[in-house]
Amino acid sequence: MNCKNNQMSKVKVRVRNVWFEPDLSTEGIYLCPMPQPPQVPAGGLWFADLKPYERLFYHQTLNSVRKSKRFLATPEIPCDSLDFQLQSRYDHSREIFPERVDTLLQKETCPCQPTDDGTGDMMELTTFRVLKNVKTVQVSAGDKHKHPLKIGGIKEKISPHSVKLINSGVHNQLVNNGFSRQTGDGNFFRY
Repeated sequence: MNCKNNQMSKVKVRVRNVWFEPDLSTEGIYLCPMPQPPQVPAGGLWFADLKPYERLFYHQTLNSVRKSKRFLATPEIPCDSLDFQLQSRYDHSREIFPERVDTLLQKETCPCQPTDDGTGDMMELTTFRVLKNVKTVQVSAGDKHKHPLKIGGIKEKISPHSVKLINSGVHNQLVNNGFSRQTGDGNFFRY
């Protein structure tokens, strides 16, 4: 038995960051720390015992950190429209007749670009910008063949001849015990 095929590999997955402060270490540096909520017990949520206005005060969004005086952004972030167009994904040597919008598309919003070899393959562009408040975690990947072994159990064994397996309808065979007639209309079947 080849054990290397049965080992689980790790896959990087992006999940929502539920912490009070986003990770913008690739976009700049913090000059001083942001306000931090009081300490909570291990395994607890940071906003569990806070009042609504305190939770709003401590929770930072991507935009609030970028606009804060406590954060110094890198000079690569465009300041005006010329910088914005110079940093776009448009390459004059690659495209002959671009559309007007191509000079405005940024690498952050279009992470895939065609390769130069003409095969039609796409290469992924890396960027320093953080577009969503997410973090990358490693989880174990499932089976490569997409059919993992699922172990389950049968709670009860139902006979295939049971009347309870029949689709419900107006005239099904579920009647009172002893095949007695119903009191309302004298019918054998339940409506």
